[in-house]
Amino acid sequence: MISYLSALDLLESHAKIQAVEPCQTLESLHRVVAEDIFSSISLPSFDNSAMDGFAIRAVDTLLASPNNVIELKVDEIIQAKAAKQHSAPMETMICCEIMTGAPIPIGYDSVIPIENVQLCDKNGIKFILINKPVELHQNVRFIGEDVKQGSLLLKQGQQIQANDVMLLLSLGIAQINVFAKISLAIATTGEEISDDYSRDLQFGEIYNSNAPLLINLAHENCFSARYAGILRDNQSTLLEFIQTSPEQVLITTGAVSKGKWDFIPDTLRELGADIIFHSVAIRPGKPVLFARLRDGRYFFGLPGNPVSSMVGWRFFVIPLLRKMLSKEREQGFKVINSVEFNKKHSLRHFLKARLFINNGVASSEISNHQESFKIHSLTTNDLWAIAHEDEHSVAAGALITVVPIYANFAK
Repeated sequence: MISYLSALDLLESHAKIQAVEPCQTLESLHRVVAEDIFSSISLPSFDNSAMDGFAIRAVDTLLASPNNVIELKVDEIIQAKAAKQHSAPMETMICCEIMTGAPIPIGYDSVIPIENVQLCDKNGIKFILINKPVELHQNVRFIGEDVKQGSLLLKQGQQIQANDVMLLLSLGIAQINVFAKISLAIATTGEEISDDYSRDLQFGEIYNSNAPLLINLAHENCFSARYAGILRDNQSTLLEFIQTSPEQVLITTGAVSKGKWDFIPDTLRELGADIIFHSVAIRPGKPVLFARLRDGRYFFGLPGNPVSSMVGWRFFVIPLLRKMLSKEREQGFKVINSVEFNKKHSLRHFLKARLFINNGVASSEISNHQESFKIHSLTTNDLWAIAHEDEHSVAAGALITVVPIYANFAK
């Protein structure tokens, strides 16, 4: 049995970085960036108006007051898509009407909103009336104010979110390089497992919950995942699964402990697989197994209890997938532990917990339902609180390390 951190080191040392492929930005949601992306233009790419109003010289309004109303003659109207760069006339006390997003004419330095002026007409000539000074650069959006040309936009290993797509497209970046999707095949073991949710269970049967969990967790993070069915308790079904699955990562649940029908470790050895580790000093999920098949594919044998399977995915499969996508190791964060917790064994405990924010201070409450067969508590908690090997007691009010209950590949 090895420590959790030793297991992580072994996982990462065996991870092969995914191939790189082009992807249309419009189709890149949740893909992982394969290289740093820089902006080739500035955003905005020209000085423009933040308001519908009038472009002016602020100096022309310095003496404006309710008792000294300033008149500015309206010279022209500029639409959002101007055909050319305009320039202000040389004479003072001139302005131009301008639409939101339209380029600021050279020589003007501020924009006054249309609702802040009065309009008047003198012999067919349009004027605006201003009764207070306008601040310099008011309502002007300057070139590069949001993004400067050459700025780093996204880092290698970053997962694309909807707002990232918006940013990239606003800069005209229509295609990016991403890492190829990782393919996974997921199977469940056990004579007692039933996939037929439409019929009542026979005595001794249980509905399959592990495979749906893992398939959905994979799809949430844009992995290509296939359900390979139930492997009954014999070697032939496992051999068929391994030999017929082309996916890069194979995952099974159950049959990895030390029971009479826990056939996975011996079968892997007979196939010549390299079992990197089997049994890690954690709770729940201690029997977790990680191996490399002879052709280089990865194999995870996760324990069969539902919460143990979840822990196996969250704290073993996810770290491997992160490394394959050139992402850094996930870091937890600290919150205040609200209820004292004690443990007997020098194992790393992954504890279901719930996040609370009180007066802006984050705390977590460790659940009373930590047993690895209890599924309902996975739906009522949103954190994993981590009690390290040498922490046999975590006092109320002490800081404790936590991570979100579901992996966030955006970070």
